Amino acid sequence: MNKYCNNAWIEVVEMLNSDQDKGLNSIECDARREKYGTNKIDLPSGNRISRNIINIIKQVHIIIYLIITILLFMLKANNYKYIILAFLIINIVGIIGYNIKRDKEIGILEKLNFATSIVIRDGIEQVIKSEEILIGDIVKFKKDSAIPADIRIIKAIDIKVDEKNITGETFYKEKFESKISGSINSLGEMNNILFKGSLIKAGEGEGIVISTGNSTQLGKLLAMLTYASNRKHTLGDKLQRKWGKYLLIYFAILIVSVIFFINKGKYPNQLASGLFVLGCFPISVTSVLAFKCILKKFSNQDIHIINFSIIDLINDINIIFLDKIGAITKEQMVVNKIFTNDEIIYSKNVEYTKNINIQRIIDISLLCNNSIYNVEDKNAKGDLTEIAYLQYAAKKQIYKSILDNKNQRITEIPMDSDKKMLTILDKMKKGYRANARGNLDSVLERCTHIMIDGLEKELNEEDKIKIKDIDIKFSIEGLITQAFAYRNFSYEPSTSENIESNMVFVGIIALDNPLQDSIEEKIREIKDNGIVPILFTEENKVSAITTAKKAKIIFKNEQVVSGIELDSLNEQELKDLLGKVRVFSRINPEIKSQIISFFNKDGYKVAAAGETLGDLPSLNLSNVGIAKGNPLLIVKKVSDVYIKENYLEGFFKIKDFSRKFFDNVNRTFQGIYTIVLAELMLLLVSMIGGCEDVLGVFNIIFINVILFVPLSLILVLKEGRSIRNKEMIGRAVILLSSTIFSTYIANESAKNLIALMVLSIGSLLFITINSNISFRRVSIERRLVIISSFLIGLAISAILLTQEIILTKVVLINLGITIISLVVFEILFKRWQNSLMR
Repeated sequence: MNKYCNNAWIEVVEMLNSDQDKGLNSIECDARREKYGTNKIDLPSGNRISRNIINIIKQVHIIIYLIITILLFMLKANNYKYIILAFLIINIVGIIGYNIKRDKEIGILEKLNFATSIVIRDGIEQVIKSEEILIGDIVKFKKDSAIPADIRIIKAIDIKVDEKNITGETFYKEKFESKISGSINSLGEMNNILFKGSLIKAGEGEGIVISTGNSTQLGKLLAMLTYASNRKHTLGDKLQRKWGKYLLIYFAILIVSVIFFINKGKYPNQLASGLFVLGCFPISVTSVLAFKCILKKFSNQDIHIINFSIIDLINDINIIFLDKIGAITKEQMVVNKIFTNDEIIYSKNVEYTKNINIQRIIDISLLCNNSIYNVEDKNAKGDLTEIAYLQYAAKKQIYKSILDNKNQRITEIPMDSDKKMLTILDKMKKGYRANARGNLDSVLERCTHIMIDGLEKELNEEDKIKIKDIDIKFSIEGLITQAFAYRNFSYEPSTSENIESNMVFVGIIALDNPLQDSIEEKIREIKDNGIVPILFTEENKVSAITTAKKAKIIFKNEQVVSGIELDSLNEQELKDLLGKVRVFSRINPEIKSQIISFFNKDGYKVAAAGETLGDLPSLNLSNVGIAKGNPLLIVKKVSDVYIKENYLEGFFKIKDFSRKFFDNVNRTFQGIYTIVLAELMLLLVSMIGGCEDVLGVFNIIFINVILFVPLSLILVLKEGRSIRNKEMIGRAVILLSSTIFSTYIANESAKNLIALMVLSIGSLLFITINSNISFRRVSIERRLVIISSFLIGLAISAILLTQEIILTKVVLINLGITIISLVVFEILFKRWQNSLMR
């Protein structure tokens, strides 16, 4: 892509064997279509809804729901069949809706394959489908045009483009046709390229197609999104399988239990009620509410979960790739020492006004600086190193704004991966000055003089050796260094002139990047969890060794390797090295992705963090991708979670919750199906005794649909004791016995109400006490208990108001004894279990 940016558009047209005025001819089109393919991006094919339905009906719980629905229609259970059918449809639609929403951001771009564009072919303007565009086509565009392919601009008239789909930038970008000199580090710097999927918001022009279809930047990004979407969304399937398992067991119990009575010719209405009990459960609603509560909980801790399946994926991680800043060290730089005038000065001992060398190096650090620091509220924005210079100068009462007023910025020569230095040309009162800062080797090789006591002296080899020795000394201490230089001009140099030459070396500023609090304990925690920490850092190898040893990531120098060393290795040599290395210093994104890919192929589950477009491949390849800092929108979409600060701590918060979450999910199914078992047993007892069904439609709907929602949320959100199979059966028997005891002497009209009260209150007591909910502290679980109590009271009041039910004194006494007995039982049972745990 860079070759199209760095060459004039005329050269690009020649390079692609096209013609600005005539475009491609018909014969060439056929040949290019054969060679390069079409401009269509391969998105997930087929009808999504039909594909989802086929996948859904294969799931166990959906099959059982289908069978339940069919049986209810066969039994002609008019009170139940349509309700269960509605629940079946709601659950299917909910799952389909979730899957479609997951693919929506990818699928919405499918329309790009079917838009139209204006091209020049055989010297004539033609309107063709965007998918038919070929490399070398001359394309015309104007306001509101959707860019159909990656295009090198030939003519630009006041063009402004919305390209947030590609770069994630929310502001409009100005574009031009001129070539770009120097290295280009990101898509955002390609100001003479239009990307497929972007939109012209103003102006018009034309350009030549340089990439089509899957080879476009959009195609590559969508491939990553599709891959991540298909590979990483695992939690829903796992929970549905668990739900299907419980449902299958209880369905089998119900069928086996009633088959004897059906064979004897008895037609039990209780069979229909039993099927209704099993099928009447709002799992989709409960899941959505639970997920929202969990997402909000993490959001309050500045952890934004993007893919909820991270709760599942994070448990399998056995390698975590860490970026130094944000994980091992704080997102903060502090000026520690300054080397100038042939001496090392501690930052606290610096006197700005008494040393011209100190004045010059601090002035350069402020003038050669694009960050912002507000002295009053301490707010800062920009590069951490630049912010450190601003903060340090402010402590010495030196301010960038004052220097900027005295020195007018003329031009900037940006830092790039080849030339690791930044240069700013300023106009002063007398003449012009180029101020530069950056990597010591890059700066030093451009210097011919050195500043000593404010005077410029020739820089000799002895000086260079001493300067490099000082730099190594700083690195051994774990400090990060930048060199500073300048060059004076009596005239305004042109941008074509080699401004960054014959410079005067001023000195080195050494910065400290403090370790995170208790980082040694965190690294120990990583290792204790069976996870191998591997560090990526932008500091040099010497400094990387010091930092990694302080954090207890390594104990031997041989465990650190630099990017330069890796460049000379072939694939097999790199693979052999990976088992030994724990720190990689100054490696490029391509090598980083290759390293992650090697571990993936060997069956390791990896987690990695990233912030820029260069991190996309690493995030995409990782089993858990963590967006950090201030990432672009596309980086967030590929990631599983966004943690702005201290993502290592956030990683373990999610991991700790994950363990509790799966325990809570098991407990939720165990708790809910304990109540379901009690309901089924009550139906079977009424079958055997030939009694009237005391559950009824309203009771089942209230308990299994309305009350189960807050009760399920309590179990999912609040950590509690696991419920064993024996306890499930025992509690179901207690609920059954309590219901029979309470309803035994009641008249027929009151039996349903009493059954509802005992089952509802008993279920609430069981789940509240089991979950150890404190009523002294405000929590979502306490609110859910209050909501459940309110719902029970509301249901009882509604029945009493709408039906003529008389509760005798004996019945009320009986009911009171039952409820008190349930409270006493739960309290004693909890104390007994606590005593066993001591």
